[in-house]
Amino acid sequence: MKTTYKYFPVILLCLSINIFSYAWYSPVDVYDKVVELVSPGEEYLDEMSVRSFFKLLEKRVQCPGVSCEKCLSVQSVDQLVGNFTSTGGLLHNEGFFRVAAGCHLYLSSPTEACSAVKAGRWGDETDHLIQEITDMESSGIETLLRNMEKHYKPDQQYDQHCLTGQDILEESSASTSDGDPHNTDVVFGYIVYHALRGDCMTARALPEEEYFLDFILNRFGSDNITIHELEGIMKSLQLGGIHEEEHDHEHGDQDGHNNDHGHNDHSHHSTCFSPEELVKIHGLNGSSLSRYDVAWLSPALVQQILSGACNSTSPPTGPSDQLSTIEKYVYATIANLLICLAAVFGVVVLLCTSCSSVFQLIIQFCVSLAVGSLTGDALLHLLPMFLGLHVHSEGTDHSHSEEVPDYIYKILVLMAGIYCFYLMETIFSIITTHHAPHHHGVESEPHHCDHGKVVEMYLQDKKNKQSVSQTDLVGSKAFPEQNQHSREQRLLPYMVTIGDGIHNFADGLAIGAAFSVSWKSGLATSLAVFCHELPHELGDFAILLHSGVSVKKALMLNVASALTSFIGLYIALTISTDLATKQWIAAITSGLFLYVGLADMLPTMVHVDNRRPWLMFLLQNVGLLSGWGILLLLSLYEDRIGF
Repeated sequence: MKTTYKYFPVILLCLSINIFSYAWYSPVDVYDKVVELVSPGEEYLDEMSVRSFFKLLEKRVQCPGVSCEKCLSVQSVDQLVGNFTSTGGLLHNEGFFRVAAGCHLYLSSPTEACSAVKAGRWGDETDHLIQEITDMESSGIETLLRNMEKHYKPDQQYDQHCLTGQDILEESSASTSDGDPHNTDVVFGYIVYHALRGDCMTARALPEEEYFLDFILNRFGSDNITIHELEGIMKSLQLGGIHEEEHDHEHGDQDGHNNDHGHNDHSHHSTCFSPEELVKIHGLNGSSLSRYDVAWLSPALVQQILSGACNSTSPPTGPSDQLSTIEKYVYATIANLLICLAAVFGVVVLLCTSCSSVFQLIIQFCVSLAVGSLTGDALLHLLPMFLGLHVHSEGTDHSHSEEVPDYIYKILVLMAGIYCFYLMETIFSIITTHHAPHHHGVESEPHHCDHGKVVEMYLQDKKNKQSVSQTDLVGSKAFPEQNQHSREQRLLPYMVTIGDGIHNFADGLAIGAAFSVSWKSGLATSLAVFCHELPHELGDFAILLHSGVSVKKALMLNVASALTSFIGLYIALTISTDLATKQWIAAITSGLFLYVGLADMLPTMVHVDNRRPWLMFLLQNVGLLSGWGILLLLSLYEDRIGF
């Protein structure tokens, strides 16, 4: 008995310390609040409660322009709490704080969190987040709340007051914390609790709504301003025809008013508020503002101009990819002219060459490069542009702004599907053609879209004519055949020229619309047009010569059809003055590129007759993958290209 009394003070002291520490740090409070909010009347979070917990949390997350992915499930909790399934699906308070930290990752970046959940790395990413937040003072909590601002959507019925980091620290009893990780868990718990409630949370303290009007009145006068004081306001705003020099002379007098009123809050004088913060301060609906709402915001906008707070915080403007009107016309004209000259150069090479097999390999490489560049430009560049998926960033400091957009991966899967079926069909075609008996006696006339076959046929005819004597050419049997095909030969050149002219007109529209968007977009589209224009023009030129047209006349028809591209170019540059027009032209161009690439050129790659089919197959793959690779790099890094 004596021994018991002897140790009684020690036991009492330990009990007091335990009670005091529990009073100082009581994580059960926020856990009970979450249980009461999600599943009223229950003591713990079971599987049904956790499912409701995730569903409510996913409603608080929004992704600008697209719908956010729903990836949180009861099964994924095991990545954070290892014994969740073994405990019968009960989430106790210890596991809740671990889940709260993981949920904050979802509130900050839904895409990154869902990727981690699918890969089974949710726990690792959560540990990394906790390690980054080493200081739970105001700077650490502000970082957590700032990361949530882009995706967290509070309930529109919230009151005027927005919770700040200091409010959450005080609520979690961690304002004087020494960095204990348990207190970090409590902060995560309260952030998630307020997110479930839909409370407004902001990274920094915001002033009251009356602050802006008080700032204006205190700077220029009192509650009732005179005409002279109104003139001072207009001078500061450079309104009413007041010169800047007069504003500079009287600026010091106006600042004197600011010093006479001590009741105004000076802590926000140098703060540049974002549009979202101004909407929160006035308690407005951020999705749409009425005329009354805009009038209500006017004092805040005037105050931001007068204080000059946003002048020093505006990010420096880097080199813009937007072109002036003169630059659009100059660059687009140069690009279109180079494409036309390259086609003419190819025609000259065609006239001078005598090696048909090598030239056919080159043409097939150009065709495959054209397929890759056309489909790549249509899918990776034009389609995201007219659907509004590709938006140039405006200097946000979001930590995940350099991530590859999700739609890029989906488009790459689409292109992979095209490539797989191309491989299967081409390999089967090579195998069956290799084992099938060859009939050399019958050769059908190639379709004009089969550029390689047309060019090969022209070169073969050229070679045959060189080996035939002049006496054979004037034989008696030559004239009836010429008279028999004279009508077809007269119509075919003009049909080819008209079709080529319409095609070039559409190419000009595409180039003009692309340069109206930016020089980077113009570069991508010009590359796609160049790659398919060279084999296309060579094929048309070979058809003209094969149909009996002289070289001089074929060149004139080729140049005439090329001029239509300039007509389309200048029409597109003229009408592409707004975003909607550019998007509609981009949609038409995308359809044209997909049709030409997949329906016109891709079949000529699959069904090709060559003595070295596997070498041809290799060159086709190099060209196709090169075209896709170039356009993929342009779509990923075009925002970082500058000169």
